[in-house]
Amino acid sequence: MDNADELRGSGAGQGFGTAGFVIGLIALIISFIPCLGMYAFVPGIIALIFSIVALTQASRANASRGLIIAALVISSVATVIASWQLVMVHRAAIGFGRFGTEMRDAFGDDFGDEIREKVRRALEDIPDFEDMPDDTLRFDADEMIEELERLEKEMEDDEEP
Repeated sequence: MDNADELRGSGAGQGFGTAGFVIGLIALIISFIPCLGMYAFVPGIIALIFSIVALTQASRANASRGLIIAALVISSVATVIASWQLVMVHRAAIGFGRFGTEMRDAFGDDFGDEIREKVRRALEDIPDFEDMPDDTLRFDADEMIEELERLEKEMEDDEEP
C-alpha cells in the first residue's frame, strides 16, 4: 500500500461533510414548505459553509469527496430555494403595503366621514354628547371604545340607588 492510498482512506473533512449533508438535507426539506421555506436560508448557509470547509480539508488530504460534493449540491439548492422564497415574501409585503396605501388614499376620506357621521348619530343618544363641537369626534377606535365604556359605566352608576 503506497502513501496515496493511505491518504485516500483518511477521514479528513468527513465530519464537516456529514454535518453539511444532514443540515443541508434538513434545509432542503424546509425550503419546499410554502411560507416557511425562507427560514431554510440560515441552515442552508451553515450547511454550505460546512461543505466548503469539508471539501477544502478533503482536497488537502486527498481524501474521498463523494459525500462532501453531495452535501455541497444539496445545501446550494436549499439556499437558492430559500432565497427565492425570501425574495417573494419581500415582494408580497411591498405589494400589500402599496395596496393598503392606495386603498386609504381612494377610500379614506369618504369612509372616515361616513363613520364619523354614524358615530355622531349613535352618540347623540348619550346625554353629554349633544352639545359638543364636530371636531371632538376625531379620535381613533381604541379611544372611542374606551370613552364608550366609561360613559356606560357612568350611566350604570347613575341608575343605581
